[in-house]
Amino acid sequence: MDTIILAGGKSSRMGENKALLTIGEMRVIDRLVDEYSTSSHQIILITNQPEVYDDLRVTIKSDVKEFRGQGPLAGIYTGLKEATTATSLIIACDMPFASSAMGGWLEAELVQGDYDAVIPSEDGQLHPLFGAYNRRIVPVVRNCLVEKKRRVTDLLSQLHMKIVEKQDAPKDLQDIWNDSFWNMNTKEDYRLALEIDRRIRGDKHEL
Repeated sequence: MDTIILAGGKSSRMGENKALLTIGEMRVIDRLVDEYSTSSHQIILITNQPEVYDDLRVTIKSDVKEFRGQGPLAGIYTGLKEATTATSLIIACDMPFASSAMGGWLEAELVQGDYDAVIPSEDGQLHPLFGAYNRRIVPVVRNCLVEKKRRVTDLLSQLHMKIVEKQDAPKDLQDIWNDSFWNMNTKEDYRLALEIDRRIRGDKHEL
C-alpha cells in the first residue's frame, strides 16, 4: 500500500504549521514518515509548500492545479491519483500518534471486504483523514470537486464504505485506539500531545 500524508492545511487555529511542531524531539511529519516508512510501498506527501519539506525522502506533490486550495478533498484526489498501489492509507499531518499497525489493519479490512473505504469512528465521530481507500474512487472524488461538493462527507456518502469502531479491532489495537485517532488543532492540543507522548514513552519503558 501507499501512505498519503496530507499537509496542506492552513493551521489557522494553531497559528503555525502543525507538521513542523516537535514532539519527543521529532517533528510531527518526521514521526509519521518514520512510522510508515517500512510498511508503505511509498509515502506521498501532499502540500502546497513543497519547499518546506525538501529534507524528506518521500514523494512530494502539490494539489493538482485545477483544485488547488480546495481543502482535504483536493489532497485526497491528488494523493490517490499519484498512488501506485490499489489501496492507500490517507493520514492528516495533525495525527502525531497514527499507528502503522492500525493503518495495516484498516487496509486489511478494506481488501478483505472489497470496500471503497474503511473509516474509523471514535465516540461517534468519523475519522476519514486516517482511513484506508481504494484507488478506484478517483473519478468519484473528482466529480465531487467539480460539483463543488468539497466536504469529505460528501465523498463518503457515495462510497461502498465500512465504518469500524474500537470494539471491532484486535485487542492490541484497542489499547492504542484513542491515541491513534487523536488530532491536534490548537496550542492547548499541542501541550496535550506532549503529555500523551511522555505517557506513551513511559509505558514502553515499563515494558
